[in-house]
Parts: sequence; C-alpha cells; structure tokens
Amino acid sequence: MSFDSGFGALGNVWNIAAPKNGEVKLSGSSSMMEWATGKSAGHGYGTYTVTAKIEGNEPGPAIVLWPGDNKWPGQEIDMVENAHDGSGQQYGTVHWNNGGKDAFKTEMFEGVKGGVFHQYQLVWEPGKMTFKVDGKDMGSITSHVPVDYAHGGMNNTIGVLNNNPDTSITVSHIDFKPLGSSTPAPTPDPTPEAAPAPAPSTGSGSSSGGGSSSGGAVDWHSIAAQVTANYQATGKWELPSTSAAPAPAPSAPSHDGPVDWHALAAQATANFEATGHWFI
Repeated sequence: MSFDSGFGALGNVWNIAAPKNGEVKLSGSSSMMEWATGKSAGHGYGTYTVTAKIEGNEPGPAIVLWPGDNKWPGQEIDMVENAHDGSGQQYGTVHWNNGGKDAFKTEMFEGVKGGVFHQYQLVWEPGKMTFKVDGKDMGSITSHVPVDYAHGGMNNTIGVLNNNPDTSITVSHIDFKPLGSSTPAPTPDPTPEAAPAPAPSTGSGSSSGGGSSSGGAVDWHSIAAQVTANYQATGKWELPSTSAAPAPAPSAPSHDGPVDWHALAAQATANFEATGHWFI
C-alpha cells in the first residue's frame, strides 16, 4: 500500500496532514491505523513490511500492530519504537496482558540509525516473532507469541503513531503478505499445439532439425535456442535441417533489436501447417 491517493486501508486517522509526494508524516500527537473492530480485524500470521523514517531520539514514534479487539493491555506488537533513554536506539516489542497489567519482551536493533528511511519487517508465525531491518535479522521472540484469529486467537491491525513534539515518523509504503504466500511466479507464455504430422514419405517428411516432436506440444524454448544458434553460425533466422528443403528467405524481425519469439512461433506454426516442415 502506498500513499499516492490518500491513507488507503488506514482509515482511522487523527491529526495528520494529507499525504504529500506519496509519503505521510506524523508529528506532534498523531496516528493512523486500520479500524480495530473485533478479533478478526486486521491481519494474522504473515510478513509485515513498512518503509519509514524516524526522526528524533526520544520515545514517541512507533509502528504498531494493535489488538484487533481494541483492548489494552493486550497483544500489542511494536515493529519499531525509540528507546526510553533518549539514545535514539530502536527496538521491537511484543506485549501481552499479564493479569490485567502490561507485560512485554523486547529485541534491540543494533546499528540502526534514525533520520533515514529503513524497511522495517516483522514475520509473525506460530510461536515466533522475527524482527528485520533492511533485510537483516534483528532477533526473534518465542515466548508469549499471540495466536492469530484463523487459529483460534486474534488478529492485529496495522498502525503508525507519534506522541512527542520533538519526534516524527514518515511512512512511504506498507505491505502485508499472509504466511506461506510469495510473489507469484511469472505466467508462462502459452504453448501452441502442433498440427498433426503428415503421413511419412520417402521424401522430405518431418524436419530433422532437433525441434519438438509434431505429435505433442512444441518446445519453443528448444526451437528458439536452435534458431539463435543457427543465426549466429549462418546469419539466417531458420532451423537447421539435414533433410528438409532449404527454408525460404526469413521474415523474422531484424537482429538489430530484441527477437520477438511470439512472432517467430506464429510463423513457424503457419509454415508447418502449410508445408509439413518446421521452419521460419
């Protein structure tokens, strides 16, 4: 989620100016958060990523995963906040309700400085919270880790806040990926089906240039490799063949630019259907 056109899913906004240049700056006493309306609100197990810049050394700015039921003390998770000693050292925290009192465990972020943008990341999985900054592991917490809603517990909502006039936090991007998800793999190009092979003959039947068998799907990657190799050897965009008649003059794209394999595939298929030979 970016902030090019408003606050997005973080609709519970208080005392913040409109986003500017794709960024939201929180200063003074201000906050923005997803609405915490019940245990199922927000998100559960997964990877939370926030790109943000913290300015000032005192406590005040924080990236917070707030309890979905909006009750505190409870399972508040702080992806980052400033230490209370005024040093500006940053750390992550897991809170829990200890008989009506707040209890917590922290992991210090060694070597992380304020005043510049960092990518803060939290990986929430069963029995474990892992904090990362700019891809570097900052430590894990394995006790008092909450259970998400899908597994009988409660979710958390994403929020950002500042409560100190001498500090601020600027956010440019927020992202969540559920546990087990990943970036989708590129969709492969469709593989055209070859036409039925012509009846065998004593003449130049099917091409013996090493392409795909005409009885199944055409392996365009193999054909592409052969066409490229033949071009490099002969200067001609065609499949090498020991039995097929010489290929007509190529109509492939000029070699001055990228090769359009979709166009080559279409030409090869049309030529096969017309002549029984795989060539370009």
